[in-house]
Amino acid sequence: MIDGEDVAIEEPHEKLSVKRPYYFQLEVLKAIAIAFVVMDHSLTWEIKGAMGNVFWERLSIPFFLIVMGFNLGVSSKYRNVNNFRNLYSLDYFRRKIKRYVLPFIILYMVSIILGVTLGYIDTSEYLLLGFLPFWGPGNWFIPLLFGSIVVFPIVYWLFDRLPLVTVGLCFFSELLLQYILSILYPAASSDFDSFIITAIRVNILFFLPAIGLGLWFSKGFNIKDKRNWFIFPYLGFSVFFMFDYQSGILSSIPGSFGELISGIQEFIRGDYTLLFYGYAAFFFLVAMVVVSHTPSGPVTRFVQRIGRSTYHILLFQIFWMSIVYWTTSPGATMHHFIPDFEVLLGWTSPLFYIPFYLLNLGVSFAGGLIWYEVEKRLLYKQKP
Repeated sequence: MIDGEDVAIEEPHEKLSVKRPYYFQLEVLKAIAIAFVVMDHSLTWEIKGAMGNVFWERLSIPFFLIVMGFNLGVSSKYRNVNNFRNLYSLDYFRRKIKRYVLPFIILYMVSIILGVTLGYIDTSEYLLLGFLPFWGPGNWFIPLLFGSIVVFPIVYWLFDRLPLVTVGLCFFSELLLQYILSILYPAASSDFDSFIITAIRVNILFFLPAIGLGLWFSKGFNIKDKRNWFIFPYLGFSVFFMFDYQSGILSSIPGSFGELISGIQEFIRGDYTLLFYGYAAFFFLVAMVVVSHTPSGPVTRFVQRIGRSTYHILLFQIFWMSIVYWTTSPGATMHHFIPDFEVLLGWTSPLFYIPFYLLNLGVSFAGGLIWYEVEKRLLYKQKP
């Protein structure tokens, strides 16, 4: 969902103090991640859980977040922005509006038309968070993305001066929000509670640990460097909690050990959390070292196009899957859950999920790529 600086479109006329380096590895990670996003919305939780998805498919959002942090560090460095006036300049907001907001406005208008046509428009308070009038899976990432416009400049400003302190504050940010959730909203006892919990969980501040890791790696991503050795104990830490999250074995051990693990899992809830980012960060570093930083050949050029189009692929996927969900079960669109496609569509075998996923993947990729190319020509005067 991010490219160039930290989103999908590269602006060829941006004035950089020094030409920033290009990393094809980021395109590979984003292409893999967006394919996992479509898979996440095509399969039920039962199917994904049986496949051990926490160890591979759920890497999608952590990959995107780490890439966002990495791009933030690299882009800001090569733009030579070192004060608030440059960080929050009119040019900065102009670029963000073109990259983020205008494509979303198009999707928003299409969502209204789609909702009116199908006879359902969401008028709830969730519209205040950036949710669409006709909801589609993946919509929650949009408010996170918009929040990054406001938060990222000050995060980089702090990181440029106090790297370790800033990364520490990024981790503290999630811990603080998790504490608020555990103390004030341990469960959603009302619709208002559900709204507040959602508002916290789609806030960019909730995901700053992964952003902080990306920022840290923007200063050097060699896994052999001493500054990155922390990733090995962090990897083991994450695998430990991911295994328990998937199986529940460790937290069910009688005694103080099981109670401690269970208490940690109860306090830090979810699988997009600081408990798991060490796993994604390790594979990020491996990809940055193993994959070539420059593309060559038709396959790599195709992956590059996918990587640069991920934001538009996400938006088109939201649109496409909103239709799929509504057609399968209108309640899924109204209440934001994944339908049991196998049961509702009368499949005779769960193997039908394979062509179903490939269909959704093909439609989402094709729609997003076309959208990206058209927008690139209209807004940035680039030829495909």
